[in-house]
Amino acid sequence: MNYPKGQGVNMVDWSFDGRISRNSSPPFAALEELQHAFEIIEEVGPRYDTGKLLQKLEDNLFDGLRLKSVADGHPLKFLTGVAQTTNEILKKIPVDRHNALEMVTGLRALKATRANLSCTRNSTVRLSEENQIEQELVFLRTDMTMKIASGRPTLHSYAQISRDWARFFVELDAIIAATKEITLRCLQEGRAICIGQEPPRFALQLPKNWETTSVLGRHSKSQFLLTCVLPEAWYFNKMADLEKTDRTKKAEAIRWLYAQYFLSERPQELGTKAAALKVLSTKFRMKTDKVRREVWDEAPISNWRRPGRPKDS
Repeated sequence: MNYPKGQGVNMVDWSFDGRISRNSSPPFAALEELQHAFEIIEEVGPRYDTGKLLQKLEDNLFDGLRLKSVADGHPLKFLTGVAQTTNEILKKIPVDRHNALEMVTGLRALKATRANLSCTRNSTVRLSEENQIEQELVFLRTDMTMKIASGRPTLHSYAQISRDWARFFVELDAIIAATKEITLRCLQEGRAICIGQEPPRFALQLPKNWETTSVLGRHSKSQFLLTCVLPEAWYFNKMADLEKTDRTKKAEAIRWLYAQYFLSERPQELGTKAAALKVLSTKFRMKTDKVRREVWDEAPISNWRRPGRPKDS
């Protein structure tokens, strides 16, 4: 299926300098880039969140009580559990010439290097994020040994490095935690489909059933499917050729428009909604007004979109 772009990126580790010291600078730009990438999940696949499309899944994914491995001559890649599904979702989200999983993997490795820092402070109370930043403390670990062995308070260990590194690791923890929110959103929008096993058969878990990340923990053995691997004809059925062509460009167009939102000086030709829609028709050769409007509506540019004028600086 050629719906999302950026699927052919080779998996290469995204590495960061692991030297954490008062004299080194954290890679804040990587966090910002990843955060922006997470705003858009179009590449994970089209939305299967309407009754008609969900019925198509019911009709075509099951062979009696079993899941099909092939549908309409198209191999289906089922994923087991939330962790594997999250990784596959991150693979689909582009970040520069790589993908989000590569960057998250590199950032996790950088996070792991905290364990090598020398502890300079122990506290029986877990410090708030604000206190960690104010006191230039990087969290290292929580030691439960003392409490288990002697009933003494749990110790939380910190290394005093710099205010920047303290803030970086607070923000990094938030970014890594956000990967669960990305998975939840994909499930809520029907871009990732969950098939739970309810003896004696499999059953679709509907998008409306995914309310909070706490639900994810109940599906460690469930099967998942990203809609980008489904046969193209299922989603594009009865769709005009021009609209089909425009939809293959939609993810790229949304990311491009979102990038313009952050330019310090936005091009004059993007000053209004009408102007932006016109640029989409020329830059991406989008012929259908419907898809161009979807790009405008779905791009995370609320402060620009609401008044129909450039975002105030």
